[in-house]
Amino acid sequence: MLALFKRALGGHAAGWIASLLALGSFVLAANALLGFGETGALRQVLFSWGAGPFGLEFGLFADEIALWWLIVVTGVGFLIHVYSIEYMSGENGYARYFAELNYFIFAMSLLVLADNFVGLLLGWANVGFASFLLIGFWNQRPEALAAARKALLINVIGELGMVVALALVFAEFGTFEFATVFAGAQEAEPGIVTAIALLLLLGIVTKSAQVPLHTWLPDAMQGPTPVSALIHAATMVTAGVYLVARAYPLFQASPLAMDAVLLIGGVSAIFGAVVASRQFDIKRVLAYSTLSQLGFMFMAAGAGAYVASLLHFFTHAFFKALLFLGAGIVAHYLHGEQDIRKMGGLGRKLPFAYWTFLIGVLAIAGIPPFAGFFSKDEILAALLAEGHVALWLLGTVTAGITAYYMMRLFALVFAGRGEEHGDGHKSGALMNLPVLLLALLSIGAGLIAVPGLSSVPGDFLDPAFEVYEGHAVHAPGFGWPALVALAVSLVGMAIAVKMFGPAGSGRRVAQLQVGRRILGPVHNAFFIDHFYLWLAGRGAHVAGLVAAALQSGYVRRYAFTVFAGFAALLFYYALI
Repeated sequence: MLALFKRALGGHAAGWIASLLALGSFVLAANALLGFGETGALRQVLFSWGAGPFGLEFGLFADEIALWWLIVVTGVGFLIHVYSIEYMSGENGYARYFAELNYFIFAMSLLVLADNFVGLLLGWANVGFASFLLIGFWNQRPEALAAARKALLINVIGELGMVVALALVFAEFGTFEFATVFAGAQEAEPGIVTAIALLLLLGIVTKSAQVPLHTWLPDAMQGPTPVSALIHAATMVTAGVYLVARAYPLFQASPLAMDAVLLIGGVSAIFGAVVASRQFDIKRVLAYSTLSQLGFMFMAAGAGAYVASLLHFFTHAFFKALLFLGAGIVAHYLHGEQDIRKMGGLGRKLPFAYWTFLIGVLAIAGIPPFAGFFSKDEILAALLAEGHVALWLLGTVTAGITAYYMMRLFALVFAGRGEEHGDGHKSGALMNLPVLLLALLSIGAGLIAVPGLSSVPGDFLDPAFEVYEGHAVHAPGFGWPALVALAVSLVGMAIAVKMFGPAGSGRRVAQLQVGRRILGPVHNAFFIDHFYLWLAGRGAHVAGLVAAALQSGYVRRYAFTVFAGFAALLFYYALI
């Protein structure tokens, strides 16, 4: 509707209509969540397709896992809609933007509510296409179009793996229904189950931008800042975590697949943190931070600590959306500037952004009582409890690096004198109110999991991981591992304050580091993207040479090739 009647919708009408639709979705999700204790899981059959052995019912299934995601997708999505009303004001394609934003929320909702693999794949593909539209919203910019195409291409690679996985699912189980497939996972052929899980993991890694298929994520920063918040905080990139949690019986039936999830999560966590520490674009710092935080979620899921993984998804949605929207306030004030080396001293001019962004920094750094402390603590404790000492140590070091680069970002943007920016464009109530609500959630969301005070995540989510006799790990409460992680984080923050703090040397140090040898590979994310571009170029060159060699111009050779191929086909069918 918004896209069709965009000319008739003047002013901010499209933004308000889209926001009310998102709010309606959130109200319905909240109502289902609050009434879950009385109604239990809800299932609604939408339609049937096919007949006999190929028949399939398409329906929606709202259990604990689906509602946990849905409440965040619609809630944070609604706040981003409201923020966008002011942020995108005056942009060409204003109504189109909100139509695409609504479409994204619909696609993500379909993904998490699907009751079978085909419905999930439909939602998965629609999320990818919606993100393509949003990343490339400013289609007059070549960089935005290139980033959108790159995101779509890499995600299609993952979707091809999922299509093959679905073919194996049907061949082994004779159905695409979650309930039947998951119930038979432990008794199925182990090799087939491992193949299914690993092929699903290919799609998961691409959608959640985990190493080595992460390269689309930093480029996605070409989209508007609210889009970055939507994709990186509550929705698209967490779809991979959702699928690992949803399909946990398949993964737990394959130790190799679980180890792969663990390894990918660990590598991505440290990789994202290290690369983020040497970025100078405010949104790219946050993008690599997302990659790292998703790595924590994957490590938890790979260790069987599903509740801890989902709790970190919950808290991360709030503080990462807060940080992105806070970055949007800064860029809005500076008329689009995103280079943190050209900032500094903005704390005096943007006190609201200063304090709310600081809350997000403390939350992601894992400082109590902010939300990230409790969810990250549970993940690290679960890794240690399951005997993954090396990964616990890696996660603890990553926590320290996270605290370092986030305090570095905060100091370079808000502390010191900075450059003379003149009178910038300050944000109004429609941008500030969503940021304020996210700041409050970044403070209080972790309280639902405070040992001895509340056990909401475990009480609500545990039954979902007991249906198919899953082995769900529960970490011990607050203890010495949390104190170690906290101490490492505080050290990381102290180093950043010393190097980039208000003493005035921070900005100079940041500029001097450009010339350091280590900055080259780290700043360029260890040249993985460059390697892919080189590989694609070389592949195209070799293919061209082969094709050129085959094009000899001799008609007799072409006729012989056709005859030989026809003879080979006859021989093949004669044998079978």
